[in-house]
Amino acid sequence: MKFGIISEAQVNRGMSYGVRLRETIKELVFAEEMGFDFIGTSEQHFMEGQWSVSAPEVVMPILADRTSSIRVRQMAITSLGFNHPLRVAERVATMDILSNGRFEFATARSNNEKYMRGFGIDPNKTREEWREHIEIVIRALTQESVTFHGEYYDIDDVAINPRLESQDLPPIYVTATSPESHYNAGKLGLGVMTADSYLGWEYQQMVIDEYRRGLKEAAPLDNLYPVNPHVTGFTFPAYCAESTEKAFDDAAVTMRALLKSVEDLAAGLAGTNAPGYQYWQKLYENIRDRGNDLQYLNETTPMLMVGDPDFFVERCERLEGMGIDEVVLKIDGYGHSKTLKTIEMIGKYVIPHFKARKGSIPENAFTRVGIEGVGKFEL
Repeated sequence: MKFGIISEAQVNRGMSYGVRLRETIKELVFAEEMGFDFIGTSEQHFMEGQWSVSAPEVVMPILADRTSSIRVRQMAITSLGFNHPLRVAERVATMDILSNGRFEFATARSNNEKYMRGFGIDPNKTREEWREHIEIVIRALTQESVTFHGEYYDIDDVAINPRLESQDLPPIYVTATSPESHYNAGKLGLGVMTADSYLGWEYQQMVIDEYRRGLKEAAPLDNLYPVNPHVTGFTFPAYCAESTEKAFDDAAVTMRALLKSVEDLAAGLAGTNAPGYQYWQKLYENIRDRGNDLQYLNETTPMLMVGDPDFFVERCERLEGMGIDEVVLKIDGYGHSKTLKTIEMIGKYVIPHFKARKGSIPENAFTRVGIEGVGKFEL
C-alpha cells in the first residue's frame, strides 16, 4: 500500500488566496518528511471561496523543486479542449525534467458543470473528447512527431519540445467514477484513481472489478508505454487524530462543507442530463439525504476516512483487500496546524504499519494477557 496526499488549497473565511497557497506548499512538502509516497493537487476552476488551485502547472514545479525523493502527481489534468493536448504534452515533458523523473499525472473528463459552462464544453461529448485528448498526449510524448485527425483535434506532423528525459512515459492514471470510465482505463492499460464512491462499498468493488476486466483486455496504444496496473483509492476527506471522537470534533465543520460542495457538483452534473453523467443523480441523492450523518458515511462508504490511527490501518487494509494498492488522502481545509498534525499522525502511526509489516510487533506482553489498548501508539 502506498500513500499520497492531495490538497486543493481550500480557503476559509477571512483567509487570502496567497496565504492558503503558500500553506498548501508547506503541507505537501512536509508529507515527504513523514514518509508519504506521492503528493499533488488537482485542477479547479471557478470555485470561488472553495478550492483555489486553478493553475496546477505552476504549483507542481514548486513541489518538485522543494522535495527530493517523493513523487509528484497532478490529480488530474482536465483532458478537454481548454487544455490543448499538445500543450499538456509540453508541460508533462518539462515536469519530467524538472522533477528528475518523479512526475506522474492523472487525466479526467471533468466532474464540474461549472468548467463546462465556463469553457464552453458540451457535456454530451466529454468522453469522446477525452479519448482523443489522451491519445494525442501519449503520442506527442513518445513519438518523434504526431499526426492525428479526429472529431475534436486535427494535427499534422507536429513535434513537441522539450522531450521526455526519462526512458519511459511517466505513469498515467485515469480519475474515474463511472463503471465505464474504470473499464476504459483498464483497456488502455492506464492506472485508475477511483473517486467519488459515495454510493457505498459494493459500488466501489463493482467499479474496481470493471477496471480489472478492462485490464485483462489491456491494449496500450501501439505498445508505446508499459501497462500501469495500479488502483488508487481516493478519500474525500481524510482526518486522523488521537481518538476517533477527537477526529470528528476537529473535522466536522470542514467535512460538512466539503460534502456540501460535492453535493452541489453532483447536482450540477446530474442537471446536464448528459448520458455520461446520469449516475451522478444517484450520487447527489445519497449525499443530499445523508450528508449531515458523517459517521454513517464514514462507515458505509470508502470516501471518508476519519478516525484514529487504528481506524486508518483497518480501513486501508480493507481497501487493500478490494484490490486497491494506493490511497490518496484529501487533507485540506482544517487550518494549517491541524493539517500538519494529521499528516504527522498518519506518517508516524499508520504508514509504518504498511512499510515494515515483517518487522512489526503483532502483540506485546499486555495484549498476550488480554489487556487491550496498552502500548499501541503514543503521542
